[in-house]
Amino acid sequence: MAKKKRTLPDDRYIFPGYELKDKNNMLIYRIWGAIVFLGAVLTSIPFLWMLITAVMPTELIFAPITKIASGFKFEFSHFARAWEITPFFGYFMNSILVAGSVVAGQILISAMAAYSLSKLRPPMYQVIMVLLLSTIMIPFETIAIPLYLFMRDFSIAGLFKLNLINTYWALILPGLANGFNIFIFKSFFDKLPNDFIEAARVDGYSETAIFFKIIIPISRSIITVIAILNFVTIWNSFFWPLIVTNEPQIYTLMLGIYKIIEEGQPWNVVMAAVTISMVPTIIGFAVFQRQIMRGILFTTLQE
Repeated sequence: MAKKKRTLPDDRYIFPGYELKDKNNMLIYRIWGAIVFLGAVLTSIPFLWMLITAVMPTELIFAPITKIASGFKFEFSHFARAWEITPFFGYFMNSILVAGSVVAGQILISAMAAYSLSKLRPPMYQVIMVLLLSTIMIPFETIAIPLYLFMRDFSIAGLFKLNLINTYWALILPGLANGFNIFIFKSFFDKLPNDFIEAARVDGYSETAIFFKIIIPISRSIITVIAILNFVTIWNSFFWPLIVTNEPQIYTLMLGIYKIIEEGQPWNVVMAAVTISMVPTIIGFAVFQRQIMRGILFTTLQE
């Protein structure tokens, strides 16, 4: 029985399967593969060092490589130690609360703002776009002090004043409006045809109904991308929580790890804590990697 010839699936390679028969294309493909592999190895080194340190005996952390190779043994007790020496579970839940709230607010506010800019074109549209793009180019460090003062003397139309420092609101509110997310959503909405929106208006749908019943369902791919990327950013945020929180009961996970370092704990315990903190983001990327890639490809390649 003749052996069936294996064909290469076109959607997994730079070149379609039939073009890979060309020696020049195969050479280019292998060169790119080698570059990608080298980049993956280089970016994995800090991650591997963190994992090895987390299970390494304390006396071997700064020992020569020869001594590490001869006396290395796995010690998983550092993970339990990292969990027990601080209210790690409380920090963990605080990070979930803050990151989840910020991401949900960002998606709702950014998508609504982007839809209005893309499909409704409000007055002074060009001015709004210039202001929006300018916020993307301003480093956060330049607005940290004004933002802190605003959180300290928070008010709406001058009707009342609240001190939001050392509250969850100080961690959540500043991240709800994000110019970059609005820009990404707008780029996505600009590529959506207007025909079905006009048809919905003819059928009597309000703009709110069109947004929630039509736009949001067909935008799940880009919503997934923005949600995952922003969740990781907020989850790993350190600078802003350090400024606005002094009460341990509202510390986020990154501040909790910083306190472990301040207490002088061994680096294997610190690395164990960092490893635990990465679990939610790794799970998120593992579960939604297909949706992330589809969203990025749809946003960048759609004509």
